[in-house]
Amino acid sequence: MSARINGKLLTGRHVALMLAAFFGLMFTVNGIFVYFALGSFSGVSENDAYKRGLAYNEEIDLRSRQLARGWQPTLIFEQTGAAQGKLIFTILDEDGQKLEDLDIVATIRRPVIDAKDQGLSLVYDNGYYAADVLLSGPGQWDVSILVYGGDYNEPYRLDKRIWLK
Repeated sequence: MSARINGKLLTGRHVALMLAAFFGLMFTVNGIFVYFALGSFSGVSENDAYKRGLAYNEEIDLRSRQLARGWQPTLIFEQTGAAQGKLIFTILDEDGQKLEDLDIVATIRRPVIDAKDQGLSLVYDNGYYAADVLLSGPGQWDVSILVYGGDYNEPYRLDKRIWLK
């Protein structure tokens, strides 16, 4: 069967070629999108999410024990250059007194990329703990602080997101 559209003959072969061209274009564009999506982010945000999910109640118990300490942490990031800055961390006990003689370790990482992680030790100086930071570029960074000491066996943990402009 054939039909005439604007004086031109439209056959089944033309319709089949138009459908093949349309779906070919769709598959090509979707393939390009999938290629770039998989190349930019794998979709894995946690290596062992299932086991971490099973241990969620332990995380809640850890958090409640941490809150029972009554500690009051403050983390400030001061940008001092294009790709550098200073982490300033203060921590007070439940009575508002500054805590000294603690071992404080910070891990700085990108929220999505695992390649740029770095660890730092914060040093006590004039009532606060501090460390100079050299970052690989602007954007968002996650800081995880672990505080060891203070007559506790498990570390105190503080997570905060900072921005480097």
